Amino acid sequence: MTHLAFTPRHATVFLRTKMAPPAKNHCYLATDHLRFLLALIVAALCSAVSATDSSLCAIPSPAPEHIAGGNDTLPLINSFRLSAGYFFGGEDIHFARDDSDDDGSLSHVRRSFTLLPLRVGRTTDSTVIHVSATLTLTGGRSLDAAAAASHHRRRNRFPAGGSHSVSFHLDGYYSSTSAELCMVGAGTYAEDDGWRLSHLPEAVLRLRVPSPPSLTDPFVTGQINGAGFDAISLIAYAEGDGYKYGSGHHASCPPPPSTGVRGAGGFSCAHLKEKLVSSYKRHHGGGGGAHMPLRLREPRMHVGQVQCTENGDGAIAAVRMYATFSDSTNMWLAGQLRPGFMVKEAAVVAEGRWDAVTGALCLRACRVVRSGPASLAVQEQDCGIGLSFWFPAVWTVRHRSVVAGALWNTSQHGAAGSDAAAAAAGAISASSIDFDSIVRSRGNLSDVEYRYTMVEEAKKRYFSDVLKSHKNKAKGPFPAATKTHTYHDFQLSFYMENVNGGSDHGEAYPVTIGSAMVHGDRLGADNSFSRHGEVDMELQEDELLRVSYDIHIRHLPPNVNFMRPNITSLATTIEERLVTAEGVYDPKTGVLCMIGCQELNVSTTDCQVLITVLFASLDAKAQGHGKGVISSLRPKTDPLFFDKISFSLFGMYAEQASESVSRMDMESVLLVLSATLPCVFTALQILHAKRRPEASASTSITMLVILALGHVAPLVIGSEALFVSRGTHYAPFQRMVPREVRQAMLRAPTLIALVLQLRLLQLAWSARRPAAGRSKAAETAAAAERRSLWVVCLPLYLLGGALTVAVHASNSRRAAMEDSIAVRVGPEPATLWEDLVSSAGLALDGFLLPQVAMNAFSSGGGGAARGAISPWFYAGGTVVRAMPHVYDAIRSRGYVQSVTPSNVYATARDDRFGAAWDVVVPCGVGLLAVLLFLQQRLGATFSFGSRRRSGAYEMASTQLED
Repeated sequence: MTHLAFTPRHATVFLRTKMAPPAKNHCYLATDHLRFLLALIVAALCSAVSATDSSLCAIPSPAPEHIAGGNDTLPLINSFRLSAGYFFGGEDIHFARDDSDDDGSLSHVRRSFTLLPLRVGRTTDSTVIHVSATLTLTGGRSLDAAAAASHHRRRNRFPAGGSHSVSFHLDGYYSSTSAELCMVGAGTYAEDDGWRLSHLPEAVLRLRVPSPPSLTDPFVTGQINGAGFDAISLIAYAEGDGYKYGSGHHASCPPPPSTGVRGAGGFSCAHLKEKLVSSYKRHHGGGGGAHMPLRLREPRMHVGQVQCTENGDGAIAAVRMYATFSDSTNMWLAGQLRPGFMVKEAAVVAEGRWDAVTGALCLRACRVVRSGPASLAVQEQDCGIGLSFWFPAVWTVRHRSVVAGALWNTSQHGAAGSDAAAAAAGAISASSIDFDSIVRSRGNLSDVEYRYTMVEEAKKRYFSDVLKSHKNKAKGPFPAATKTHTYHDFQLSFYMENVNGGSDHGEAYPVTIGSAMVHGDRLGADNSFSRHGEVDMELQEDELLRVSYDIHIRHLPPNVNFMRPNITSLATTIEERLVTAEGVYDPKTGVLCMIGCQELNVSTTDCQVLITVLFASLDAKAQGHGKGVISSLRPKTDPLFFDKISFSLFGMYAEQASESVSRMDMESVLLVLSATLPCVFTALQILHAKRRPEASASTSITMLVILALGHVAPLVIGSEALFVSRGTHYAPFQRMVPREVRQAMLRAPTLIALVLQLRLLQLAWSARRPAAGRSKAAETAAAAERRSLWVVCLPLYLLGGALTVAVHASNSRRAAMEDSIAVRVGPEPATLWEDLVSSAGLALDGFLLPQVAMNAFSSGGGGAARGAISPWFYAGGTVVRAMPHVYDAIRSRGYVQSVTPSNVYATARDDRFGAAWDVVVPCGVGLLAVLLFLQQRLGATFSFGSRRRSGAYEMASTQLED
């Protein structure tokens, strides 16, 4: 068979030729001879180019025709799908250099790529398959490029560094003879400014896809290059169901521990994948290095990919996986969602079977040898590793993982049947690090039995030491294991000062409360807690409730602001550790006393840790959820001894959260009402102005402009902050304001009020326009307007803005002098713009000031001024501006503010609130309304020129009497 070599420049011509049948008539090719001659010329030119260009694809010529899809369409698509791969290069298209193995910083974005087949079909050539797919590269954005771009724009949509992706849309063929997939197309990616798109034409993708993949040939390798960027190397673990299992499918493993396993009846493939893909900590036994599987000494194992096949009845037939090993023991990294494929770490590939009888997964593993940056190989002599996984049915304070496993060396034993003896002699055990209670559900664990082993020690400590110090502090009801409370009341969020600088914060999640397993599926936990909680309380003679916890503590370095992240804070590494604890809880005193275990290193675990927590009462009005202490039970001379660490709890009980949601619903109604009432009052003022045309000229234009701007601001800037979702998360360092449809409920009346306000402004402006027939009252009002603006209003507004800037600068300097701001769990500091917006709310509160000042400077008597403003307009507007402050004063007495603000109505984004402002503002706006009422009632008596106007009034009266 002859082949046609073509460059990307000819890709379009070729694809059109092979995708559509030849036209019967062409005006420029009248005969078949001309067609044949043109084909020879094109082939000769393309062959000449192929001799000098190494990026050409060898494609069958003529192109094979497509045939109708059969029953194997889905398996074909899966055979080319790659959900997790790794790539090298790409720095010239703004990917950050990946020459560091330290991926603990917040700014580090791990590299990965995906290949998503869009269309896969067979052709008339049985060895050739047509493929259309999208290749997406994802990684960190170059800091240099992002920093350079930030100098050319006012606001950077992307943070410095951050994530970066490039997508290629490709089309080509796969040849099973050469096991090569060759595709051509083009790519695009967003520039660093976030607005422009860069195009990468003439891209060529070459991948070697093993057919079929196996234990010793499991990787897809290749590269992509094109115009404008250098070649990018790609490597991934082959997916799909076409895998060829070898002897590992019949591997032999020791039985699981006698304590029992879960899932002996079997799992589905999807369920097994979800549970196995996790991070594991390895526990080295007493065998030392003699039983170390092929020099794999790293303390952490990460299972990144699991593929399995099922029998016809849905049972698991075979399983294979890819796992890596790392030296990092930072629990923060274990809790992050790692890519499914990593190449810079020691790795193994494994295959085996699921034993439904014993409830264990038995695998034969091979060590992956990395001979180059993008070159991974598996040799048969490196396949002396046994690997087994099971799901423990019994948990304790030391062993409470969803998945457990073991690794052992099989290369020193001749027969496969001796694997059990090898594992028993000195296997390395492994247990999953389950952070999914934070990120996602681990499934229903109600069938897991928890065995308390340190409760008696915790009771002894509680009655001998803890109870004496807290006995007189117990006031009010505390959470209890009753139907009126949920296990969420026992979840703890805390922060603490670190003596070495920086701060620590974290969460404590209950694993068991009494005999109820509350770790895992949330619905199952609620059901288990409601069924077993009260029974456990009745069975305990001392009325103490047994509990166990997982405590996650994260260390934040000093001088890092995670609320206003920058390049410095994003490059910070977060350290995290896990403490497992169990003990007793006294619902009468609200004291939780536990004994904890924390892993210090790979071989040392300290289980002499005392954790004491004092819950806040359910009716407490002070902000906070309680406080606690972590201390060591060891003597001070012990090298593992540490000083006491105090911490503070924050959060809300379930009952308080329910009340908060109800309050937010009520505030939502008030917010919409406060946006709707101005529409009514403005419409009434328009009707009033039409009934009395002379009143428009005496209306302050400055007042109407301020009111109009007050309606414009929510429609233009910060509109998402005006209607906080009732689902606001009560968590530190988060201020989530989802954009929901309910925002339209606020924007619609605001827009209507703006239109009505502009109409009212147009009426007042028309009455003031220079005209020959303009009345003397209109001229007097215009002069008084100018005087009130320059003498009263504008100086006050500028003074208020200057004071706001000065106070903000002072607060910013004070915040900058703090050693660490990571322990601040309240609202994040306001920006200068936010402070100015809040101060502008004061100008809206005093919207009557320009009208009152203009009336005071008016010298034309009280004729038009007496009826200029409708009482509905100024009295109703005063009530709308004063009500938020009255409500805030009432709310502050009966509601405890959470860590994350959840106020919907009367928020700091709209106005100044506080004990003083809640008194000053209502009194001030009420005083302005009273002054305006008296001015319109008494007329000239409340004018600055009242003496002259009174004399004129007396003269007019005398003349009338005469």
